[in-house]
Amino acid sequence: MKPLSKITLLIISFIIFSFTVKQSFAQQTEDEQRAHWIFNISYGVTWENEDNITTYTIGVFSSETLFDELQKSAKTETIKGKPVEIIRYLNYADIQANQIVYVSQNENAYLGFVYKKFKGKNVLIMSDRSKQPEYSIINFKKIDPKDPKPFDINSKLAELNHIILSKQLIRVGGNRQDIRIMYAATNKKFKDEQKKLDEKRS
Repeated sequence: MKPLSKITLLIISFIIFSFTVKQSFAQQTEDEQRAHWIFNISYGVTWENEDNITTYTIGVFSSETLFDELQKSAKTETIKGKPVEIIRYLNYADIQANQIVYVSQNENAYLGFVYKKFKGKNVLIMSDRSKQPEYSIINFKKIDPKDPKPFDINSKLAELNHIILSKQLIRVGGNRQDIRIMYAATNKKFKDEQKKLDEKRS
């Protein structure tokens, strides 16, 4: 039996999380769920020069409770088999170009500054219920067991920052246009491959 791929594990994790969130909602804090999602999302993201990354870094501005939850997760979890370092920032000016930069809801006023600092850089910017979702790649929504969409994706900024998002992530958080483009690209690839096969047979 072949081992499950990381993407397959991501899909399974999404399904399990969606199924269990209604039951665990009362027991799990919001920050525990956020930490869970951040690690799971990372498996569906491709950064530049990943072979050269020895330790993935997640910068948190500036929620202490989320920082603590991510620290707990980092002790037992990895990102793509590599260790994870969690860094907490108390001043937006100190934030470095980590693989992931998370701006907590209380710091949404500074999201625009973070966006300007890392626009065009290979950084996955995350925000929490921001009213300016154009400034982040992943914008988490209010956790609601009845809402199957836990976050929204900003594909334009992802492309600008050279962040590649898996089809599974786009299905979960993408808008209709994202999904339409994804399926159109998949269909074109299928037709191109079919054409090559037909040419070989003729």
